[in-house]
Amino acid sequence: MPSLSNRADRHVVIDRRAGNYLAFPNVIRAADGTLVVAYNEADRHVRPDRRVLVVKSSRDNGATWSAPVYPNSPRSHSPRLKLFPDGTIVLSDSSRVFFESRDNGRTWQPFEAQGLTHDMHDRILVLDDGSWLTAGHQHVGDKEHPAIRQPPTEQIVFRSTNNGRDWERLSVMAAERNLVLCEASMARLPSGRILALLRENSFVFEPMYLVHSDDNGATWSRPAPAALMGHRPTMGLLDDGRLLVTYRNTGPDWGTCAWLGTAEELASDFKVHGRAAAPANPTFTVEGMRVKNGAGNGSVVRYALRPMTDPRTASLTLEADVRVDEAGPNGCAIRVGAWWRLAPDRMVPDAQGAQAVPLPPGRFNRLRFEYAAGRVTALVNGERRAVIEVDPDQAETRPVMFGAPYPFEDNAVDCTWKRISLNILEPAYGRVYDWNWTAGDGLPDGWVREHVLELRNDRHAAAPDFGYSGWTRLADGSFFCAYHHGGAGEPGYEPLKTAHIAGTRFTTDDFKP
Repeated sequence: MPSLSNRADRHVVIDRRAGNYLAFPNVIRAADGTLVVAYNEADRHVRPDRRVLVVKSSRDNGATWSAPVYPNSPRSHSPRLKLFPDGTIVLSDSSRVFFESRDNGRTWQPFEAQGLTHDMHDRILVLDDGSWLTAGHQHVGDKEHPAIRQPPTEQIVFRSTNNGRDWERLSVMAAERNLVLCEASMARLPSGRILALLRENSFVFEPMYLVHSDDNGATWSRPAPAALMGHRPTMGLLDDGRLLVTYRNTGPDWGTCAWLGTAEELASDFKVHGRAAAPANPTFTVEGMRVKNGAGNGSVVRYALRPMTDPRTASLTLEADVRVDEAGPNGCAIRVGAWWRLAPDRMVPDAQGAQAVPLPPGRFNRLRFEYAAGRVTALVNGERRAVIEVDPDQAETRPVMFGAPYPFEDNAVDCTWKRISLNILEPAYGRVYDWNWTAGDGLPDGWVREHVLELRNDRHAAAPDFGYSGWTRLADGSFFCAYHHGGAGEPGYEPLKTAHIAGTRFTTDDFKP
């Protein structure tokens, strides 16, 4: 994966102050070239006592930044910016108080936005008739749904015909029982179609999802899996017709990332995401992909495969050819319904009352897992050896993975993977997923490594402490992305209490492998 993470010359600190949790930024280039960034200042991530709106500006393409300005927002969350042709900037906010600036972000005048009932608004999208669209989400009810670990969500589209003063509920963009679809980012394609990319939040390694509307947001297609895995996407259309997306990468290796490509490439279905931070691990031999590391989190290798969306009706078959020469309890495993931990001479399922399954040591074993209706059957070299029962309506049943399971201790390993195949039937979604990999194909997450640009890695941070972002194009054609960053490897980091606003400059050439 091309990465700018260690390129200090590309990064800048926009705002970092002790005792403040600074997060959720958006950035825009004003009519006079000034960069304007809006974000939140709080005391912590979860249930903060305060969360106020902050604006800063830069007149040198992000190299230096002004002192903070505080528009009077009662309780801000994830502000978004929109530049209009006359130079006006509108700052929208989940507080339902919006702001206008007619002097390139120097001063801000508030106005109330009536009728918005949902939060985490998208940037304003202006239609041909001059009306405005935005989208927001909220949880429906307070009863936690076990398949997603939270109450269900709905993503709603709102429309305004008087420049954001009043909004009406236009349509339901997405509401799926087993998908937590939220934080939509909309872009209008040259055809007039509105494309929206949504975060999926059930934390089972589902990808982001795409929907589209051909009637200005009145109706939407059913969600379809996208190629990227992440949170809070910010998607925009470039002059050449390609889409640029910045987002929080929530695959096994966390960070703030960017993707550049066509709408068709974005809609090319789930792609395997992995974590293999050490350049020398894994390696490829004539026997296969060899994973060898000591205990700890410095050289972990793990891959997130396509999860089951609804195990109540889905069926799955995973087959792997693997030899395990050495493995601690957390060194090598396959996840289908539960973790199946692999040692040189046995396979141990994480299921109450389950017995270890013997494996012939010193050779490649063909492991086959079949799931249907809450039951996982394991076969070794063609012989049925174990059956475990799992809850088909639990989030823990959904992920499918191989490599090192959490936690990253007692995870020394030396194993070789030769082949893996995965087939999932999802009748509830009219979907078939089929993936076949051999070591001759290279790394299992090769597509992501070739197509995604890592702006800043933050793999050791807590999941909320990085990656909400916005981006804008500079006069020379390069891009500036503003995002919040935990910096878990830096002194003073406290999970869920420490984050700062950073910026990274990048170009289209940076996407080249």
